[in-house]
Amino acid sequence: MKKTTKKYRIKSKFRFIMFVVIVLGLAAGTFGYVTGNDVSTALEQPGDQITVEVTAGDTVWDIAKHFAGNDTDIRKAVYEICEANDLQDAQIHSGMTLTIPENL
Repeated sequence: MKKTTKKYRIKSKFRFIMFVVIVLGLAAGTFGYVTGNDVSTALEQPGDQITVEVTAGDTVWDIAKHFAGNDTDIRKAVYEICEANDLQDAQIHSGMTLTIPENL
């Protein structure tokens, strides 16, 4: 008795390509989930941010001097505070809440 092997033939090239794309997508998604790469870093909030409520007479320069390290240029610290809070200029007013970046 002769043993015959079944031969498979691709009948629809489109269906085969779609099957391969879906399988590869599922494999990539599973790999990302298992390795922890499924978390978007753009949505993460830094853990050690400081928030400051502005009182009367405060300026961004004073706040930058208070929180910046000794080796940090105050102009850079003011710029980073403005960037972190989407300020167009260094104008702030009483009652505002500012986020101070952790890397000043």
